[in-house]
Amino acid sequence: MGVSVREFIKNLSVCFAAGCLAGLAYALGLWAMGHYGFTRWVGVDIAPYLSNTYLYQRIVWGGICGLIFLLPWRKSWLARGFFLSLIPAGIMLLLLLPMRGYGPGAVALGMMTPLVIILACALGGIAASGLLRVQGK
Repeated sequence: MGVSVREFIKNLSVCFAAGCLAGLAYALGLWAMGHYGFTRWVGVDIAPYLSNTYLYQRIVWGGICGLIFLLPWRKSWLARGFFLSLIPAGIMLLLLLPMRGYGPGAVALGMMTPLVIILACALGGIAASGLLRVQGK
């Protein structure tokens, strides 16, 4: 039998909240990689400044991306978090960052930029998937 509207809205809310956590984890992960020199070490010119605006944008977009978790994935929560995080990573690397003039994969920021973006997105995806697992989702 189908899911009730109430259950769907509950799932939508939970996935949005988990996505907000993912956005925070992504933002802090990317900031930490820049702050502690990982991005410089791998030759990538990304070192965001930690500010309210920086966090807010990523938390809200993370919430929107969290709706990906509505997809029916019931295998490992860790794999779910990693593999579903590849969707926003791909959008960033193939659409958003190239639109800002960084080229496909944003390699204008450094050849290892895709690795940095995928790692940061994976941090967020795994955090969100873990939160959903704790909630029984």
